[in-house]
Amino acid sequence: MEQLWKEGFFGKGSLSRSEPTWFWRNNNGEKGKGKQKLSAEQVTEQRRIARKRNKKSRAKQAQNVEVVQQEIIIKEDVKVINIESVNTQKQIIEELTQEDETVLSEDIENLILTTQEAFFLCYGLGIIDIYDSRDNLLSLEECWKSFHTAPNMNLNQDDYENSFIIRYVVYHYFRSLGWVVRCGMKFGVDYVLYEKGPVFKHSEYAVIILPIHSSQDSSQSLHSCDNLLIDYRSNCMTSWSWMMNLNRVCVQVKKSLILCYVIIPPSSMNNATITECIKKYDIQQVLIKRCIPSKFK
Repeated sequence: MEQLWKEGFFGKGSLSRSEPTWFWRNNNGEKGKGKQKLSAEQVTEQRRIARKRNKKSRAKQAQNVEVVQQEIIIKEDVKVINIESVNTQKQIIEELTQEDETVLSEDIENLILTTQEAFFLCYGLGIIDIYDSRDNLLSLEECWKSFHTAPNMNLNQDDYENSFIIRYVVYHYFRSLGWVVRCGMKFGVDYVLYEKGPVFKHSEYAVIILPIHSSQDSSQSLHSCDNLLIDYRSNCMTSWSWMMNLNRVCVQVKKSLILCYVIIPPSSMNNATITECIKKYDIQQVLIKRCIPSKFK
C-alpha cells in the first residue's frame, strides 16, 4: 500500500482523505508534535478547533455588551451514588481503553483503487494481481471483461462507447505522458492532473471527457450516446454559459480546463485484443482559458 502511494500516488486510504495516514496519525501523530509535518487530517482538525475557539470568544464578547443580564437559577438534583457502581464503571472504562489500544496497534487501513487505476497497474505496469470475490486469480482478459461489463452499465460489452473503456483510455493516455492522474469529482470534472503528485503542489489541469464518433459531428454524436453520457456533457458542446461556469470553477481553484475529446471508432470490437481495442481510440485536447483583459494590455 505504501509503495503504490509513494511511487505513483495510486488510490486513496480508506480511513484518510487521500494519503493513507491513519496508522501514523494514531500512533506517531501525538509524539513529537510540532517537530513533524502534520497530515491533512490534522491540519483540518486544528482549523476546526480554532474556528470553535473564535466562535466562543465572540459569543462571550456579545454577552458582555448586553445591558440587561438575566439571571437563571438552575436547581440541581442531588443524586445518591453507590460506590460499588462507580467502581464497576471504572473497570469497564479501563477494559475498553485497553481494547482501543490493541486495535490502534494494527494498521487496519486499506488502499482503495478505482477500476481505471487497478487495470492500469495490472495491464499497463504489471505490478499487481487482481482476484475475484472467491479469491480466484483473474487474467488480463477476465479483468477487462469484468470491469467494462459491470452491472450498472446498460451497454453492450463489445461496444466502443463503454464508459469504462473511454475513461481508461484517457487515464492511460495521461499516465503515459508522465502526469499523476487523480479523480476530479470535487471540481466537477473527470480527472485532475498533477505534475509530480498531490503532496508537492496543487493540480494544474482539470480534464473533462467528451466522447464523439469519428463518423459524426459532435452534437449528433453526443445525442446518440444517451445511455453513456449525462446532460452536462452535451451542454458543454452547445452551451457557452455552461462552459464558462465550469471554467470559472477551475479558475477559482487555479486550474486550467482541458476538454478531452475521445474519438470513438465506428466499428465494433469483434473479439479484438485489449491492446488493439485501446489503439483504435484517438484523443484530442482543447485547453480553455478565461480571458482577463487587464493581463493582455
